[in-house]
Amino acid sequence: MEHENMQAESPSYWTSVVIGGLISALILSVLGLVSQYMTVSTEPTGSSFTVAQGIGSFACLLAAIGGFIATRHYAKEYDITFTIGKGALIGLLTGVAATLISTGITWIWTSLIDPEINQAVYDWSIANLEAQNMTDDQMEMAKGFIPEPGISFVTFLFGLGMLGILNTISGLIGAKVFASEE
Repeated sequence: MEHENMQAESPSYWTSVVIGGLISALILSVLGLVSQYMTVSTEPTGSSFTVAQGIGSFACLLAAIGGFIATRHYAKEYDITFTIGKGALIGLLTGVAATLISTGITWIWTSLIDPEINQAVYDWSIANLEAQNMTDDQMEMAKGFIPEPGISFVTFLFGLGMLGILNTISGLIGAKVFASEE
């Protein structure tokens, strides 16, 4: 009974979620843009994987630190312990916040600051496929896997799922490290 009262009186974790989400979003947005600019600044070689694409993938993994940061902030700011389930929730919400914030940052950048970057990446991807000397059928099939320029709902949902899962895991780890009741 006393444990239930403690749970009901626990402080809000939203500040921690926003801080973790903001840090993750900045990491993801900045490294994602760096990856795009690196891509378009190189000649298409026909390679199926480039360093610039690796940076984009690394950015996604690095952005998973948000759940860890949020649970650490929440535990240290309020000097409390909480379950790993609550840590998972904080991590999941941090992933959602990071996705929303990074989508906003990316939209602002690609709409207002450099509207041509998405089309340039798309054109580079097509030129890279052409450098692979594929048959017409193979080329058409491969083009189907290249997302259209801009932010689509499917891309947003994919980012939401990936960052949600990765930050849930890092939130679990953060709760176990910083706030475990055991």
